[in-house]
Amino acid sequence: MKTNKLITLLILTLTLTLFGGCGETAGVAELTTPTAEVTDIADSATADTADSASVEIGDTGDSPSVTPAKSATEIIILHTNDMHGRVLGDDEGVIGIDRIAALHKNTPDSILLDAGDALHGLPIATLSRGADVAALMAAAGYSAMAVGNHEFNYGWARLAELREIAGFAFLASNVVTAEDNEPFLDDTAVIEIGGVRIGLFGITTESAAFSVMPDYVRGLGFQDPVTTARARVEQLRGQGVDVVVAVTHSGTEGDKGTLSTQLAREVPEIDIIIDGHSHTELPQGLTESGVLIAQTSGHGGSLGRIAVTVENGAVTSKTATLIDFEQAQKTAPDQAVTLKLAAISEGLESLLSEVVGESLDEMSSARSPGVRTQEMPLGSLVADAYREASGAEIAIANGGDIRADLPQGAVTKGDIVSVLPFGNTLMVKIITPALLKEILENGVSGIVLDEDGNIDAEQSPQGRFLQVSGFSFAYDPAKPPGERVVSIVLDGGISLDLDDDTTQITLAGSNYVMTGGDYFVMLTGLAVERELGAADEALAEYVRGWSPVGAGELGRITVVTS
Repeated sequence: MKTNKLITLLILTLTLTLFGGCGETAGVAELTTPTAEVTDIADSATADTADSASVEIGDTGDSPSVTPAKSATEIIILHTNDMHGRVLGDDEGVIGIDRIAALHKNTPDSILLDAGDALHGLPIATLSRGADVAALMAAAGYSAMAVGNHEFNYGWARLAELREIAGFAFLASNVVTAEDNEPFLDDTAVIEIGGVRIGLFGITTESAAFSVMPDYVRGLGFQDPVTTARARVEQLRGQGVDVVVAVTHSGTEGDKGTLSTQLAREVPEIDIIIDGHSHTELPQGLTESGVLIAQTSGHGGSLGRIAVTVENGAVTSKTATLIDFEQAQKTAPDQAVTLKLAAISEGLESLLSEVVGESLDEMSSARSPGVRTQEMPLGSLVADAYREASGAEIAIANGGDIRADLPQGAVTKGDIVSVLPFGNTLMVKIITPALLKEILENGVSGIVLDEDGNIDAEQSPQGRFLQVSGFSFAYDPAKPPGERVVSIVLDGGISLDLDDDTTQITLAGSNYVMTGGDYFVMLTGLAVERELGAADEALAEYVRGWSPVGAGELGRITVVTS
């Protein structure tokens, strides 16, 4: 394990924190510390899991002497994706990590994998900056996970720490350090169970370079998934594995990066892709170029199950199904994990139960139609909170930041953190009307019209769509992207000249957007006028100060048609 590199990385992180978070940073390569009794072999490690599986993490060098399984052997791959901190089971569709643990332990010759976006989301994840969820996943028996884009929401240095806390492989084969072009976290893992050797590698969508706050991935490079996958398949086959599994956070649709379907077409030597990112429910999986792609809809609502038969060192059958919420209820939760959950929940309860104010209306965080396609009351509330907390003239809030509904009635700290779970801070920068138009153009660039001329609810939603405060604007989605915004009017009725590049306006937004996230690259070169506290705290203070808050009237964003 490259401990010296981790130390260097963490020292640089501290330096960045103390001196403004600017500049290039080194990364961590091949962090390979499993949970117990590790034997390091050529930058790899092995450990026994609860179900007696042998795990090797990292590059094991030359091909070992391996005798393929000759008789037909069935193994089971259980998998989750996009949990976003939903580890606590409920009566409304979340299975719960304690029940997932029991399903895994009750399934002979099984491994448990996750395809990313597990460590960030609900308060149980964010308030410990991922540590509690990482520990729960380890207790549940996860062998490996892909690194999703939201795993970077605490910064890459914290992600390296979470890998150590979890003690199982964080697979991100195509994410490398800019310093030496080596894998940032774990490259590959080999698990032997039931006499079958399973080779794993991980892919993180390359769009994370823009969808994550830039400082959180500074010093890292996102390599081409197809090129990476070809090399890892060859490497793992050379190590004598029977099954090659790509654990990917790519998605089957809706992302600008390489989709899992394209990866399957380009690298058909992969046997199975365990996928995440697009929240696409695939009840029987999806076969592309002979590669089985499996994914659940996420949020802990189902557990994926793949039955794989191996004979004479080759896969002879592979079948994907889903264990849904109702089926999972037939299995009692694992008591050890339940107790761990209870202890964590008790520690958070007093903090999250604090009432900060009242809402007269329930405000929806729906994606589409919703905060990623149109003006929404909750989006306006968030943007208003940003503007008041910052003292800026206008404010923007990207729809992708808004992650949960605001309830009617009492609003708690937990409700606020669920709405804005990313731990972002607020920034103020000075812009011009011309630059504001460019910002808004990026926000509405993903809107697509259907054949009837209406906004297509399936094709249009993107996190970059902006909710606004302090002004209103109109746009024409029938026009080409970049030419859609037709008017901007400040509160008070002052119309802006869209070509004006001299008048100065103060703009507030989250540091994610203000430093170039969600393709707002036009904001990256601007000086920070001031940086304030957390976005969720701004919302909490706004609700507290204006309680009871209400949905208010619409009219800030107008759609016109040419």
